[in-house]
Amino acid sequence: MRSAATVSHVTSSDTVPPRDGRAARAAASRARIAEAATRLFLTDGYGPTTITAVGRAAGLGVQTVYYSYPSKSDILVGCLDHAVDGADRRDAAPDLADQPWVRAVVAEPDPARRVFLHARGAAELLGRAAGVQDLVRAHAVGDPVLHAAWERDEARRRAVHRLLVEACDRDGVLRPGLDVERATDVVALVLGPETWNALVRRGGWSALAWARWAHRTLLADLVPSRWDPEA
Repeated sequence: MRSAATVSHVTSSDTVPPRDGRAARAAASRARIAEAATRLFLTDGYGPTTITAVGRAAGLGVQTVYYSYPSKSDILVGCLDHAVDGADRRDAAPDLADQPWVRAVVAEPDPARRVFLHARGAAELLGRAAGVQDLVRAHAVGDPVLHAAWERDEARRRAVHRLLVEACDRDGVLRPGLDVERATDVVALVLGPETWNALVRRGGWSALAWARWAHRTLLADLVPSRWDPEA
């Protein structure tokens, strides 16, 4: 079952430094374009959606859209930036590790709760971004702009997942014989947009059900000493 696509509105005022009026207007235009384009791409499809349609939906002229994003590929990258960070990469801090949920994961002393906080944070992120990530991945072949954006997105997510693994390794609770690289591979797979899209967007799972499944799966493989099969 495929659930209806939703568009999240994320405020980035806390991550954007003070700027002059022109820069603020440019950032506001990029946000309007990304919001309108995300809605059209997820409902009508990336291919059929024209830049003219994006401008109309955003209430902006086509030239303003081109000034903000030179191509449709760049618009989709802007949609990804807004979904993940709440703003275009020109307007927001690019380090996912600075997001509050990641800092909470790293600071959590209990390994089982740490894994749950990480799964819940990933669920919140994917709830905003997985649909757009799926579009970027699907259209990255043969498109250097989208290919670079997909590789950057994967690298950023992997770096955050590695923080979880390193915290467990530092505490001595990582499964014996499992090194940091392989453990990070496991986390990246379980908490990837592919599983979210398969189970939540197409399978109809709730975000909480997905997070609980991910929590149990990661505990069983990464921190089996804290895994309760009856939980």
